[in-house]
Amino acid sequence: MISESRSELDRFLGLEVYGTSTQGVGGIIRKRLEDFIVEEIPLHGGSSGNLLLLVVEKRGIDTLTAAVRLAEKLKIPLRHVGFAGLKDTRSISRQRFTVKAPEDINISALSDRNMKIVAAYRSKKHLRPGMLLGNSFSITIREMSLPLNEVKVILEETLLQMEELGGVPNFYGYQRFGINRPNTHIIGKLLIQGDYEKAVMELLASPYPNEPQSHREARAFLAGSMDFKKALKKFPKSLIFERLIIKWLIKKPGDYVGSLKALPKYVLTLYVDAYLSYIFNKALSERLRKVKSLKVVLEGDIIAKSDAYGNPLRPTFIAKGDFKEVKSDELILAFVPASSITRVKGYMNELILSLFKKDGLEPPFKNLEEIGLQGRLGLIRQITFKPLNLTYRVIEDEKALNLSFVLPKSSYATMFLREVMKPEDPIASGF
Repeated sequence: MISESRSELDRFLGLEVYGTSTQGVGGIIRKRLEDFIVEEIPLHGGSSGNLLLLVVEKRGIDTLTAAVRLAEKLKIPLRHVGFAGLKDTRSISRQRFTVKAPEDINISALSDRNMKIVAAYRSKKHLRPGMLLGNSFSITIREMSLPLNEVKVILEETLLQMEELGGVPNFYGYQRFGINRPNTHIIGKLLIQGDYEKAVMELLASPYPNEPQSHREARAFLAGSMDFKKALKKFPKSLIFERLIIKWLIKKPGDYVGSLKALPKYVLTLYVDAYLSYIFNKALSERLRKVKSLKVVLEGDIIAKSDAYGNPLRPTFIAKGDFKEVKSDELILAFVPASSITRVKGYMNELILSLFKKDGLEPPFKNLEEIGLQGRLGLIRQITFKPLNLTYRVIEDEKALNLSFVLPKSSYATMFLREVMKPEDPIASGF
């Protein structure tokens, strides 16, 4: 059932294979914002506390932009805005933010044309990444070239192959690396290598073809001139983090480490994690080629029980033998180290270390200490997920296909859609 991807972008991001061999239904997602709707499924919490928990409906903006806007409106540091997960920019999404705000705050004043406060509660704890159960989706695929009866046949066969495989390969999706600038893993690798100047210049001055023209022009100017003062005038205000770095370098020329530390810590973590995510994708691709199943347990695999949404629970245990199938209420996880080392023997550990070695790297990554990320142990991630409550309907008069489903946290709807659609050009297909 495993098939190779023909997409250049896929291979650049480590998404080298599909878990299914069907033709794919093709088509485009996100023709309209309403075609991609996502809503967080929150953890159960209380109704008291000194923090404000906001349920925000975002239209066409990313989570970090929404967090920055809330910080500006409330006149609080960005670090005092908490959220549980990153949501797609090109979507209508409902997610939760926690902020420090007085009880008499005018909630309606926090809304604008891209984000609407739909509810507010009190909370005792700031939200942190991962503090949710999952996400529910309603996604519409349009402009499929196949007849709708063929679309239904292909979809059913794809779902059947996924079931036989053991679920959807839990790759990190395109959003993890940047849609218009798929280079977060490149920046992360440079940070791990300790090449801070090159990391900064990749972040600031490497134009990518799918960026807005104003962004490309500003980056190209800086790359050619290295004039940070003049570049600041050219960089659009929407490039918040780039402008933070440039302002620092205007004040302290050549202080690339300081300029990176001027960024919120979670932004640096996103870059480092993107590189670890790329290594995970490469390793999962190779595992699929070798084993051709996501059910088969290999020696050294991390095994965990799953909750009702498909999230791993603690405690975990290490598999001692090969070639048995995981139980229906269990998950297989893989660990990608950063500021730690692992002594676990087994296929995935050895494969991941060999991928690092090809890049001239070996954990623990001591250079992360210089930019304040010494506590980043690494990533642990399940190798598969299963869409829950999946329903679909063909919209005859619009020649479209709508899919509704629930996913566990830390999984990407686009990786499920990738198996269904098999896009040769993911960006042109709306991914």
